[in-house]
Amino acid sequence: MAGQGGHARSLFTARASLACACNRVVAPACPAERPHPGRTAGYDAVVRTFVMGDPQAPWAKVRELLERHGAIDVARDRLADDVVLVSIGDHFDYDYRDPATCAREGLDVLRWLASHDPAQVVLLLGNHDAARVMELATISDAEFAEAREASHRLAPHDFAARYPQLPAAGVVGRDYASFTSEQRTLVMELLLAGRFHLAVTGELPDGRAALLTHAGVTTRELALLGAAPDPHAIAAALEALLAAAVERVATDWERGALAPLSLAPLHHAGPPGEEGGGLLYHRPSNPDTGSLFHPDRPRRFDPRTLPAITQIAGHSGHAKCVQELGGWAQPGAHARKHGGIRTLRVVGDDVTYDLGVAPPHPGAAELILIDGELRRLPPFDVELLPLARLTRGSPGSS
Repeated sequence: MAGQGGHARSLFTARASLACACNRVVAPACPAERPHPGRTAGYDAVVRTFVMGDPQAPWAKVRELLERHGAIDVARDRLADDVVLVSIGDHFDYDYRDPATCAREGLDVLRWLASHDPAQVVLLLGNHDAARVMELATISDAEFAEAREASHRLAPHDFAARYPQLPAAGVVGRDYASFTSEQRTLVMELLLAGRFHLAVTGELPDGRAALLTHAGVTTRELALLGAAPDPHAIAAALEALLAAAVERVATDWERGALAPLSLAPLHHAGPPGEEGGGLLYHRPSNPDTGSLFHPDRPRRFDPRTLPAITQIAGHSGHAKCVQELGGWAQPGAHARKHGGIRTLRVVGDDVTYDLGVAPPHPGAAELILIDGELRRLPPFDVELLPLARLTRGSPGSS
C-alpha cells in the first residue's frame, strides 16, 4: 500500500503555530487572536475546569453537552472565558454505519476544540486519534474505502491476506471506519504544534491529585517509563515520550512524507491482521472473566496492576466495564446500562467498581472512568467531570 507522496497543504508551519489548523476550523476565531485569560493570569484566576469523556458524537451533541453545563458563550459559539476544558481523547469513529457523516462530524468537533487557546482546551491523544498516524498512516482514501467494504464480506483470514498492511478486519470496518486522510492531516498538524498530549495532571475538588490519560496507566507502563508512581512524574515521562516520537517523524511530515508515528513499547499499533494494544488501547478486566491478556500489546489489564494513585481516563464505557469486571461490579453499577462517571478502586486485593466518584481512601489505587458514551445517550444524561484546577506541568498552568 503505497504512501500518497504528499499533502494538499504543507505541515511546515504547524510546529510554530496552529494557524494552518485554525484556517479550517468551524469556529470563526483563531486562538492567537483571542488568548484565554488563563494564559496570562495563570490558574489562580477564577475558572471552571471540566474534563469531557470521549467526544465520539456528532458536533451538535457535543455542543449541547457543553451548553448544558454553561460552558459555551452562545453568542460567540465559543467556550466561555471562565472555562478550561480537557478532552480525554478519541474524537473520531462514533458510527460505522454512516462513515461519511461520522468523518465530517469528527473533524468539526476536533477543529472546534483545537481552535481555542491551548491554555483553555487541552487535548489528550486517544487510540482513535493515534490510529490516523499509526495503523492508517500511509493509506489513501480510495484504498481505505475499498478495504472497509471488503472487511464486511471477507473472512478475517482472507481480509488479512488481501490487506497485509492493515490491522484486523473488524478494526477497519467498525472501529476506524470513518477514517479520511483529512483527519490524518489534522492530527499530524496538532501533534507537530504540541496540541495533543499523552498526559496532564489535575486536582479534584476534594484536593486529590490526579493523572489524566486516555486509558489509564498500570505498573507495566511505569516499568517501561522508569517513572515513580506519582502523577506529575508519570505525566512528565509520557509527555517526553510523545515529544520524542513526534520529533522522529517531524521532518518527514513537514516535507509531506507519510511516516507512521510510533509509541512502542508503551503503545503498539495493530499489526497486520490483528489489533493493537498497550497504553491507549487497554481496558480493565477481571482475569476470571476469561479475557485474554497479551504480554507485549495488552488490550486488557488486571486492575490490581494499577499504581496507588488517582487517575482519570476515558476509553472504557460502562457496559463494557460491567461485562469485563464481572463480580467486581457492585450492585449499584448494574442499575445503569450506559454512560455515567464511575470509580474502579483497588485496596490491597479488594477490587470494586461502582457509579460516581468514590471518596478518598488512603493508599487506594483509583481509576475514575468518564467515557459518558455520548454517541449512545442524550446530552442531558451525560456529565462532565469537574476539577478544582489543572496543576503543574499541564498546558497553561503555573
